[in-house]
Amino acid sequence: MPAKNQRQDARRDANEPEIVKHLQVHGIKVHRIGEPGDLLCWNPRSRHWIVLEVKTATGRLTPKQKAYRALNPDADVPVVYTKEHALIEVKMR
Repeated sequence: MPAKNQRQDARRDANEPEIVKHLQVHGIKVHRIGEPGDLLCWNPRSRHWIVLEVKTATGRLTPKQKAYRALNPDADVPVVYTKEHALIEVKMR
């Protein structure tokens, strides 16, 4: 249990449900995760997993997310802002 008055990790982005639904309609299996991104996606056509970081149009990476990227420069965790962008990123892999 977290310490009293300790903030939990960031809330989910407002556009995430729309992105998840769009991916699922296109046959992508989606799991909501917390680290190193927001969504773990399985593309059955390419048989590849990809992690996506979801942000709203005005969203920015948190200090924790920036630190992860600095420590793992080879990690492929695209930041997506729209459902169309998310689908393109998943299909590219």
